[in-house]
Amino acid sequence: MTVAEWADTYRILSGRAAAEAGRYRTSRTPYMREIMENLSPSSPVERVVFMKAAQTGATEAGNNFIGVNSL
Repeated sequence: MTVAEWADTYRILSGRAAAEAGRYRTSRTPYMREIMENLSPSSPVERVVFMKAAQTGATEAGNNFIGVNSL
């Protein structure tokens, strides 16, 4: 299972942690999909470098990465 698939299937955002509470939807941040795919355990990518602006979803991608790797 990829990080994006895990997030879309299992992740629920609280109203406190996100502007929009409810199921995590990768479709809301499509620019993060490739990054999360490359963070997936099945990805052959060995290093991911992510240059970003503030509040673009990096923390949530990290949380999703931790979630899929805790299975």
